[in-house]
Amino acid sequence: MAITLGGGGSASQINEVVTLNNTADTVTLADGRVYLKGGVFETNQSTYPLAFLDMKEVLTFDVSLQDTNALGVTWDGTHYWVVGATNDRVYKYDAAGAYTSTFFSISAQSTSPFDIEWDGTFFWVLDGANNKIWKYNSAGVYQSVFFSVNTQATSGWKGVTWDGTFFWVANSNGNVYKYNSSGVYQSVTFSAASEVTSLQGIAWDGTYFWVADYYQTLYKYNSAGVYQNETITTEYINGVGTKDNAPMVVVQSPRSVDVYGEAIGVVPVINNGGQNYMRVA
Repeated sequence: MAITLGGGGSASQINEVVTLNNTADTVTLADGRVYLKGGVFETNQSTYPLAFLDMKEVLTFDVSLQDTNALGVTWDGTHYWVVGATNDRVYKYDAAGAYTSTFFSISAQSTSPFDIEWDGTFFWVLDGANNKIWKYNSAGVYQSVFFSVNTQATSGWKGVTWDGTFFWVANSNGNVYKYNSSGVYQSVTFSAASEVTSLQGIAWDGTYFWVADYYQTLYKYNSAGVYQNETITTEYINGVGTKDNAPMVVVQSPRSVDVYGEAIGVVPVINNGGQNYMRVA
């Protein structure tokens, strides 16, 4: 799976690339310089301060046995929850991605779920057909509470995320709309239309928004909705959530959840048969 990071990364620039007759992932020279083999990822940036900060896939798990049309994912601190439109259910998976044989039904409220979000206490399910967001407790019991987004757009709702204070709801028109905890529109919108061809979801990682394009890319925006010139490339995306301040996506084929984590690393560089090592400390 290709993962790319555009300009604007936060780490220092790698200032030396050498070709070494070696196969080890890490090489330390006699003078103390440390080199990381092209294509290798590590996780300790304090040890390798010159390496790029990037994202890499750390877990993939299949959800197709439960639902072949999974559209949204959220993390409650212990478990993954995936909403599927085939059976209008929300399925629970453990931290390793194993199905726990637990689910709850949302069919009494929605037959067109597009996304799910956990706010720390409740689940919120985005209904793309009725332009509503429904509230459920931690056991999946509907709370007879919802809010409508119909005033801002009458169709095309794709994703919802919670930043700790506000909901942000994304539409296929490329706009992201802000609502308070009671579902009242705050007259604040930002647009991802310049970057995103087919908007498919949104997630907040604690500092940044990630807006999903169905055509295999996540785009990063700051809290004001300004594009940060950073992307993650994956497979065709049905939805996006975050775990531990890193994005995770529901990919279209196969029906799986891909979880990413921060890593430092270097990309391979072609050198006519030689092995490239890049200085990281």
